[in-house]
Amino acid sequence: MFSELVDVLRCPRPHEESWLVLAARRVDGRDIVDGVLGCPVCHAEFSIVDGVARFAKLPNGTPSAGASEEEALRLVALLDLTGARGYAIIVGDLGAHAPNMRELTDLQLLLVNPPADVVMGSGLSGITIGPEWTKLPVAAASARGIALDDTTTQAQLVAGIEAVAVGSRVLSPIALPMPDGVKELARDNRHWLAERQTAPRTSGIVGLQRRR
Repeated sequence: MFSELVDVLRCPRPHEESWLVLAARRVDGRDIVDGVLGCPVCHAEFSIVDGVARFAKLPNGTPSAGASEEEALRLVALLDLTGARGYAIIVGDLGAHAPNMRELTDLQLLLVNPPADVVMGSGLSGITIGPEWTKLPVAAASARGIALDDTTTQAQLVAGIEAVAVGSRVLSPIALPMPDGVKELARDNRHWLAERQTAPRTSGIVGLQRRR
């Protein structure tokens, strides 16, 4: 888990939004390898294991179906992952292409429920959330883009859009209807690509300092 990404993580439980407090146990450069994230509102704790923040306990992940340099190039180009500032969200099986994507972009990549054989670090961070998630545990409008895999539901698509900044891109399976708040840019037989148009809903943030 890249240390600066900790600042955009949020507790997934239903209460007012706040930053999480980090207690790092093992660090490799700027990556948190093992540690604990604590919520000061509900006092929940979430472990970081091998660079993955575990917001839900899931069965051992399945290996990826295989990485593709061509697909990595396609994802980077469609999401317009230029520059070095910010991060993008890659959901589910698409995380298999993340190592190759990092060869093409300097942006940090946050993988949601990543394949078991994808190693975190060197620009890759991970989170696990339950398969029925309807909210991503990140700050609203904080991501530079999001790519959603074929298991995504309509409610998860809407939640994914909430996580990206206005003007950022959303890549969705073609089977999902395009919701309000985005403008279509392109589509093929697999995906539609859109840009977020509307501003995020605002909510109060509880100010905290990181525990050392």
